[in-house]
Amino acid sequence: MLNRRTFLQAGVTAVPLAAGAALTLGAKQASAGGVQAVPLHTVVYDERFADGVAFANEARWMGQRTSAIQGDVTRLWYDDLYHAWKNGPVAIAGLTTQDAMFCLETFGNDAGLRLLVKGEHRIEGGRALHRMTAPELALAGTSLDECGSDWSGRMAQMLVGCPATREGRTEITAASGARAANESVTLVSWLLAPRQRQV
Repeated sequence: MLNRRTFLQAGVTAVPLAAGAALTLGAKQASAGGVQAVPLHTVVYDERFADGVAFANEARWMGQRTSAIQGDVTRLWYDDLYHAWKNGPVAIAGLTTQDAMFCLETFGNDAGLRLLVKGEHRIEGGRALHRMTAPELALAGTSLDECGSDWSGRMAQMLVGCPATREGRTEITAASGARAANESVTLVSWLLAPRQRQV
């Protein structure tokens, strides 16, 4: 029976096929290494930006809960994260501005989380320049320069499937298209995960 998981693993459409196959390979490598993907409490996005909305749409399609902001994280903090993190550290991911990520990282640090993935995406004139730092397993097959303007969907896929490890951290740079030619902004993709305890 065909379901979303089977569809993502099989990658049965033309353009998303290569992306889905590469990301599935990364997930299989993580599983083979005994590392599970980080379970996410919510995926945060800034709804003022076309790439942010596309990021959220992909995350929802993958079964994730999403939380919209417009630059300010106050409501998200008071209505959701404050209460969730009182019970223990739960991971969140997002595509926001640097200021929003900084606030959430600060709050998350107090709750026992640390920054596992960070990507800077400078958008200008219909182009996006990317710089990602993440575990090597997470970045396996993440070819941002081959995904056209759907880079934010690729980021959602990568963050949702990100392995819970800091080992083998690496950095990539790439360029791609952007969804809105008139936007000029730097967005940040990120994942805050519970700190790994030393045994």
